[in-house]
Amino acid sequence: MSMAQNQNINTDIIAYLQTLENRYNVIFSYADDVLENITINPDKQLDNLGDELKFLRSQTSFDYLLQDNRQILVVPQSNSTPFCIKVMNAMTNELVTSASIEYAGFILKPDGEGKFYLPVDNEQLSFKAYAQDYVTKTFKITQHQNQGCIKVYITPFYQVLDEVVLTNLLTRGIQKISSGGLEINYEEFGLLPGLVEPDVLQSLQALPGITSSRESVSYLNVRGGTHDQNLFLWDGIKMYNTSVFFGMISAFNPYITKNVKLIKNGTFAKYGDGVSSLITMKTSNKIADSIQVGAGVNMINADAFIQLPINQKSSVELSSRHSVNAVWESPTYNSYFDKVFQNTEVTNLTSGDIQQNNDFSFFDATLSYKYQLTPHDFIKANLFYSENAFGLNRFESHNNSIDTRISNLEQTNLAGGFFYEKHWSHSTNSQFQFYTTTYNQNSANTNLLNQQRLEQINEVQEYGLKLNVQHQINSKLANETGYQLNETGILNSQNINDPEVFVETQNSIFTQSLYTQFNYKSQNDLLILNIGARLNHFSKFDEYRFEPRFNMNYQFLEDLFLEVLAEQKSQVTSQTIDLQTDFLGVENRRWVLSQPDTRPIIKSQQVSVGLNYVKPSWFMNVDLFYKKVDGITTQGQGFQNQFEFSADHGNYEVRGLDILLNKSFDPISGWISYSLSENKYNFNRLNPSSFHNNLDLRHVIATGLSYEHQGLKISAGFNWHSGAPTTLPSEEQNALPQQIQYDSPNAARLKDYFRFDLSSTYAFQLFQNVKALAGASILNVFGNTNVYNQFYEIDSAENIQSFRQNGLGFTPNLVFRINF
Repeated sequence: MSMAQNQNINTDIIAYLQTLENRYNVIFSYADDVLENITINPDKQLDNLGDELKFLRSQTSFDYLLQDNRQILVVPQSNSTPFCIKVMNAMTNELVTSASIEYAGFILKPDGEGKFYLPVDNEQLSFKAYAQDYVTKTFKITQHQNQGCIKVYITPFYQVLDEVVLTNLLTRGIQKISSGGLEINYEEFGLLPGLVEPDVLQSLQALPGITSSRESVSYLNVRGGTHDQNLFLWDGIKMYNTSVFFGMISAFNPYITKNVKLIKNGTFAKYGDGVSSLITMKTSNKIADSIQVGAGVNMINADAFIQLPINQKSSVELSSRHSVNAVWESPTYNSYFDKVFQNTEVTNLTSGDIQQNNDFSFFDATLSYKYQLTPHDFIKANLFYSENAFGLNRFESHNNSIDTRISNLEQTNLAGGFFYEKHWSHSTNSQFQFYTTTYNQNSANTNLLNQQRLEQINEVQEYGLKLNVQHQINSKLANETGYQLNETGILNSQNINDPEVFVETQNSIFTQSLYTQFNYKSQNDLLILNIGARLNHFSKFDEYRFEPRFNMNYQFLEDLFLEVLAEQKSQVTSQTIDLQTDFLGVENRRWVLSQPDTRPIIKSQQVSVGLNYVKPSWFMNVDLFYKKVDGITTQGQGFQNQFEFSADHGNYEVRGLDILLNKSFDPISGWISYSLSENKYNFNRLNPSSFHNNLDLRHVIATGLSYEHQGLKISAGFNWHSGAPTTLPSEEQNALPQQIQYDSPNAARLKDYFRFDLSSTYAFQLFQNVKALAGASILNVFGNTNVYNQFYEIDSAENIQSFRQNGLGFTPNLVFRINF
């Protein structure tokens, strides 16, 4: 062997290590200046990593320490035993798995157990421990401390803002936080009834005060508000489209979206917009240290994601999801399709001689790049894309000719953002973000026989910039101050070629905001108080708006917390409906901007008082709330009664009570939530001027049980709410009605809603390094017919026809996933 080695040509050790990295899929960590100008004679007969490392140890003065399955640390040889270090959270005493250690020019990652092994080269060891959202800290340890695995503690930066009050609420991974909101951690998520896989927005509907009267994640109603009154942020980027399959599935991949936070009231001052609620979705900031791949398929879509390290300091994540109906139109797909397209031009066939074919698909994808520039500087860049595409070809025999109609509807959302965080000191850090988001909704309807074509476009283009500075004044008081700038432009157009009609409106608005907030936490941890304010300037209105925010959590007994929340907010974007048949009737809402004299800025004020009872296995929350939202328009409410074509603006007021009771008795968790509310419109120019809101669901109950043990998860529960308001035709109609005469608006109610759901999954080891999950779910186990909307139209014979829109019937789903 020695003679073979002597025949080899000397090779630069850095180049040789790079060859080994490619050959064995590992990463060597070393300081370039330490290995500079060192060469070796490679032994070409070696064919495994272990022998290669032994050879390197014998030929060089360095040791090669395996940190985990992939990372190998190259350090000078030492006769001492390496130090074992664990980095812990100083507030919770939990292991910080995302931590890194900077030592002697090296950046070290933990092994699979969260341990670091540091080689000792002198009497005293000095290193820095850091992690995203934690204060970087320097530690000095002497030789005599080298006993067992030493724990060092780092403090979460700005911890005073939000602390967890209760973990595993309803199911594992849902947490109640001190600021009054709720947080879902999808890395630890359990199982909710009817969901065979996590769904970012459907998960929220298990919580009190949150409903979707239309069984759609694009109609999410928080305490009586419409969907467009919720602010959706994906890694800080405002999203104008939140669903694929036209409202049936969240557009945000849960295997990339690690954390979701819902704030119904008491929003921090750094957030503007969203007069009804704030829903923030965040992807992981952790730098991947090994390749992780996941893929799965259910009866609606297939998806895949990959986390890929580039080097020690950077990594990239990609995800993609696509509908599978081109291969197989499953019963689940058919159930979703029938629900989405009912009572639209797609399904309203006027003759049995009509033939048609449909072409439908949806797709979404994300790309995320993360770079830990230094222990104090973090950079992240994101891209997001989602698409709904539907095509309809219809053929009808008419007077010895074929009447061909071609219709298309496309809905896309493209967004990208850049984020930079800087830790200036142990008490101060800053974040800078720039983003752009574009939403397009286009439809075309062509009749080839008479060459008539209708085109409709709704486009939103927004740019945003935000600078935020956080400063820990002392152990009890922190401050957060910042500046935000947004420019939003919206285009709406309609083009008919025969007769030639072209209508286009294009508007933009420039919004600047300054905000500050003080966050206080008492020495005994009993009182957490957040007081802030936001000053907005709206260019088109030349108007300033001052918005105070108040958030208090006070523990006045051992297990009892008082929660007082209040806020004022505003927004200048909203959705409106011109005609129910717009965009083929499938997605007829258009985004519009507030305009002086015609469409006011939407403004809200809200206050709530609540009690939280927290025990290790018990949680009870009771909230009394009042909310008033001014500046809403009749066109934005989706009226299908006497006010369908009215133009007025007014407000709605909602008063209510939310109750949540949760009991955990491992391995079972049970919960029940109840909401009581009254929601009324006030429009001065309508008659009557005050009546029940379309979203006035007086009583709402959700309950469930979940079981989890050794990879098996089972969850079952039901949702019930009193019938939604509806308007009935009057018994007295004209002999030949050209227009339907109605009774009092929203004076009647539909039948009560009831749905029982069931789901189960089982996780198991498929191969040595491959984990698998199989599961099944059923939505609406009993197949109840749930009517969520009812409206009336006059047919060609001057008769009043009644139409109903139903929720999902019996809808099964299956899933299979692998991760490696």
